[in-house]
Amino acid sequence: MPTRTTSELNRLSAIAEDSDAPAIPQKAAHRPASRRFGLGYPPRHDHESPPPPYTSFADVLGPNGEKFNDVRNNKHIARRGGWKRLCIIGIVAAAVIVGLVVGLVVGMHHKGNKSGVPPAAPAASPNSQPSGPFPIGSYSLTTFLDTVNTNCTSNPNTWRCFPYTTYDQSAAQSEAVFNWIVSSPDGGSKSANFTISSTDNPFSIEFSNIPLQLWDKGTDSERYAFQLPIDKPVSPSAPITADNSNAICYFNRTTLQAYLYTKKGKTYPAASSTSPSSTTSSSTISGHQPWPYAVKIEQVISGGGDVPQCFKKINGNTGDRVTAGLAPKRATDQCSCLYQNFDLPTA
Repeated sequence: MPTRTTSELNRLSAIAEDSDAPAIPQKAAHRPASRRFGLGYPPRHDHESPPPPYTSFADVLGPNGEKFNDVRNNKHIARRGGWKRLCIIGIVAAAVIVGLVVGLVVGMHHKGNKSGVPPAAPAASPNSQPSGPFPIGSYSLTTFLDTVNTNCTSNPNTWRCFPYTTYDQSAAQSEAVFNWIVSSPDGGSKSANFTISSTDNPFSIEFSNIPLQLWDKGTDSERYAFQLPIDKPVSPSAPITADNSNAICYFNRTTLQAYLYTKKGKTYPAASSTSPSSTTSSSTISGHQPWPYAVKIEQVISGGGDVPQCFKKINGNTGDRVTAGLAPKRATDQCSCLYQNFDLPTA
């Protein structure tokens, strides 16, 4: 059987030159525009409007003075995806900066309010002059010491009331002046929330921004009232120790309560009085204006254990506790100091 050689197997068969080539099918009309042309989209320029030369951007300068050609030819940007990476890096950098700024602001806010408690208001001073509708202002409340009760202690020498003289004992020497300041968080323009604060005084009473409550609104006895506990120190009027040492007594948790009337008239001090306050200008007293109405101020404490607590006082230092002659009294027994500027005692 005859066999074919390798050269014969590789030889191509002849094609007749006069044979007709198959017809080229027409392209579908619904094909995408990018596939209707052999090289993709048709050219956007023709012989009448050629594309601009690259040299037309040669004089364009960037924000740092760099030329367009320098940026275009930069090998780091020109590499595949360089411009996209540059945009992504810019966006990420901007996001980081915004995040740092927001975090810093939030962190400072939480740091300033870490305790959740607003900062305490500064104590009022005599130079403070709040302004606003009544009762906002700095006031001088001139009163007289009306009565003194010493029933809460076994030794009446341990409870005293400034100025240590009642009106019955001496009308001229019974005067007691309280300089207090009434204020409001919003200046009294939006609400009736008023607070009261003390200034320097001989009563050893200090308080700041105590809320005032309005009682009996619209009546003749309308008044602002407040109440708070205080620790009242007292220097006994006579020796209370066997060796006659100096001593000091503390009436802790004494209640200070005050009523500032808004309609009830005052009768003290009288216009013809020769007291220190009446001889001062009627418009201001020690930088404070007189409270125009009646006032009632009281210090009260009930008897019981540790009422009072007394100690020896040696060279200004607190020494041993004094208990001799200080048996506890009943809770129904009270000590009090009553001050007011109306209802003068009659002989």
